[in-house]
Amino acid sequence: MSTSNALISSGVPGLDDVLKGGLRPGHLYFVEGNPGTGKTTFGLQFLLEGVRRGERCLLITLAESPAEVAVIADSHGWSIDGLQMRDLISSDEIHSTALFDLTEIALDDRVQAALAEMDDLKPQRLVLDTLAALRIYSDQSSFFRRHVELFRSKADELGTTLLVTDEASGPVELHPRSLAWGIIRMEQRVNDYGPGRRWLWLPKLRGQPYVGGFHDLRIETGGLSVFPRLEPGRASAPARDGLISSGSEPLDALLGGGLERGTSVGIIGPPGCGKSTLVSSFAMAAAERGERVALYAFDESLTTFRKRALSQGLAIDSALDSELLKLRQIDPGQVAPGELAHELAGEVDCHKTQIIIIDSLNGYLQAMPNDPSINLQVHDLLSYLSAQGALTLVTLAQPSPLNRQEGLAVDLSYLTDTVIAQRYFEAGGAIRYALSVMKKRYGDHERTIREYKIGTGGVIVGEPLSEFRGVLTGLPEYLGKDKPLL
Repeated sequence: MSTSNALISSGVPGLDDVLKGGLRPGHLYFVEGNPGTGKTTFGLQFLLEGVRRGERCLLITLAESPAEVAVIADSHGWSIDGLQMRDLISSDEIHSTALFDLTEIALDDRVQAALAEMDDLKPQRLVLDTLAALRIYSDQSSFFRRHVELFRSKADELGTTLLVTDEASGPVELHPRSLAWGIIRMEQRVNDYGPGRRWLWLPKLRGQPYVGGFHDLRIETGGLSVFPRLEPGRASAPARDGLISSGSEPLDALLGGGLERGTSVGIIGPPGCGKSTLVSSFAMAAAERGERVALYAFDESLTTFRKRALSQGLAIDSALDSELLKLRQIDPGQVAPGELAHELAGEVDCHKTQIIIIDSLNGYLQAMPNDPSINLQVHDLLSYLSAQGALTLVTLAQPSPLNRQEGLAVDLSYLTDTVIAQRYFEAGGAIRYALSVMKKRYGDHERTIREYKIGTGGVIVGEPLSEFRGVLTGLPEYLGKDKPLL
């Protein structure tokens, strides 16, 4: 019987963070999920991690032959040298008797064969793949449970950490989940278009804390990776005082001197009004001060972004060469929200990035269609980044800053500390642009509405539109004397 309190690694990147250390040795864990969710791959990663550490590891297959398992391992570039495998698929040692149902005898034969293999090798890690293959031999819950109890008892006796894969479907009474020390559930959802989304969660885990909720999961060449849900309550970085300048004195004046570190800023407005240019100005000003900036673009290619910046006279190439500016293009169909959140957390935790830019949040939300927890997920992300002292800028395209678009899933006035609104307005037979700060939780700011234009150097902010009325509606009335605009 294992008495060690030390946790062992699952071998799956990110999962040990969810488990807050790993798996407790000598116990039974169920890895559940529908076909195709990655249970066998999970089991192989767990075993190969043990092989890498010099442990005795055994795979007992009840659904796939060793040859099929070898193909799976080869597809991930894994060597299975040192891994012991036993095939109980074709075990036909059924002893006929008039006293017992033949299927129950078949179940007992296979269980006893597996227990004999455990006694023979005394593995430190064992994966039984899959319990669903044994369930077909019994429709009696008590009889089936007793055989699963034999596995748990043997694992406890030998100090074996036992992972049993199982399908999540079928009669509830034939799922002896109460016997498990922990349950790891793997799920996937297929979207109407594009790749599906995978995630993992823990319905049960005894004797240790863990990160609850759903965690995004990716399966690719090389195996599974888990992206733990961010915990906003985690220890914060030491607070840094001071304001971050936009690089424009009129814009800083509008913002009450600049933007506070450790806060989040939402920039809203209709398409084409210069939201990307505005955040680019913040990025370049920060890079010129020697601060690291990471900009994640959803709506335009990096080539387009660079050409636009160069056309506005922004020294983007020097910022990229110095590695003070990181540009990352994101395809929301390929990157899950949890995966992106994990990467953003790494930027502030590992690279000490001071400014994070998401352009735009519309693209980020495309990865979470019809998800009722969208606001909560975005809130957790922004709260985490703020707690680590980063300034986060997010853009959001919407028709009007006064009314939320019908069906829009996110409300930046709730999620962010500061809201900057950009809009069009008509004057003198031309389309012009107006800028204002609708909200700022920390510090004072101007309540004026200023005109701006996009030119060399990015956003050029003019004087307050004090002689106009109705600019927010897009159809202003001029009340003053003739005076040229920008």
